[in-house]
Amino acid sequence: MKKELTRIVLSLAFIGTTLVAAGVPSYETNVKSLVGIEGGYSSLDYNKNSQVIQSVSLSNLGLKLGAETKDFRVFLSGRYFYDSTAEYEYLTTYGGEIQYKFNPSKAFNFFIGVNGGFASMRFDPAADNFGPRSVSGPYFGGDLGANIHLGREMDLELGGRVMSIQATHTSATYGDYNIGNIVSVYASLIFKWTMD
Repeated sequence: MKKELTRIVLSLAFIGTTLVAAGVPSYETNVKSLVGIEGGYSSLDYNKNSQVIQSVSLSNLGLKLGAETKDFRVFLSGRYFYDSTAEYEYLTTYGGEIQYKFNPSKAFNFFIGVNGGFASMRFDPAADNFGPRSVSGPYFGGDLGANIHLGREMDLELGGRVMSIQATHTSATYGDYNIGNIVSVYASLIFKWTMD
């Protein structure tokens, strides 16, 4: 996973430096760099042995690095999800989002987007004696929300996100433990700047 993230970051850096070196005016004047700090509340769906779907509440913190033009935003992101019941020792996601923006006002905009990446978790269900289990796999989903412009260099982003993991831990003794969707509501402070 570290090698894949390193390749993505290096590729984006290479493309960005190439565009700057080429002196393409549209990129120099229209692109802003972004750093976001995110906090939110999430619900994770799961079921055991194909029984009724259950859910657990999670709090999450995240960091997003990206760029935006007038109509689009792209982020590389990492999130840590915390479970107050301690059934989930950890849940982390690493990935990215691409969003299309609608700009009805100078004070705010709306966005819709897609997300994807890799999720990793470790949990210890209280209802069985199997012990800690680890599951990892890809995820994909969508984003919807709004950006309120607090100034030229800061936005408050309010949004909702769905991430479909669909990972399974299999046990011959205790049966399958299926991880489903994470549904989140969140707020982010987005810091913006240009290199001009």
